Amino acid sequence: MAYFAIIGDFVDSKSIKERYHVQKLLEKCLEDINHKYKDALVSKFSITLGDEFQGLFEIGAPLFHIIDDVIQILSPYTVRFGIGLGDIVTDINPELSIGADGPAYWHAREAIQFVHQKNDYGNTSIAIKVGDATKTSQLNALIAAGDAIKADWRASQQEVFSTMLSMNIYDESFDQQALGHALQLNASALSKRLKSSSIKVYLRLRQATLDLILDSMKEEQA
Repeated sequence: MAYFAIIGDFVDSKSIKERYHVQKLLEKCLEDINHKYKDALVSKFSITLGDEFQGLFEIGAPLFHIIDDVIQILSPYTVRFGIGLGDIVTDINPELSIGADGPAYWHAREAIQFVHQKNDYGNTSIAIKVGDATKTSQLNALIAAGDAIKADWRASQQEVFSTMLSMNIYDESFDQQALGHALQLNASALSKRLKSSSIKVYLRLRQATLDLILDSMKEEQA
């Protein structure tokens, strides 16, 4: 049976001065994420090292929504992620993502190492590895394109996306009036921010990438 494994770690963690604060922030973050996405979890996000964490998710989990939520909670600290698609060959502890092993975690580990080596001048923070090398390359190009859009956001544009996450919006179709009210922006001002930031394109791209990941899995299992 195939799963999604996600491994995350902090960028330049050795340079973080308030390590105790960051550790507590990470613990609270993972607690919140585990609760919010409990229906998609196979094994809870757990801290494996001081600055690294991992979790196991069902096929169909909203991977990029999960990752963006983690990024949002841990801001201003920068985190990178490796996603792996594959089986687990050991027992799975639903409460603790330590000890389980298999291609899902092997692929996630290779993916995060890829981000270490090729991060597009610091713009790319996510990579994936699936069974097929060509599909892996194609998926990572799409992920990098999404990260490139995000990397260009100004503070005001980031505020729009952060508010969307707080409202649990992660689709290009949403109630703009409700978002404008939350941001205290009129329709025209909100429309300008959405246009200049390409947030809807970002969300469309993330959904298309996730759809292709699932298609890749189905082809491998066929």
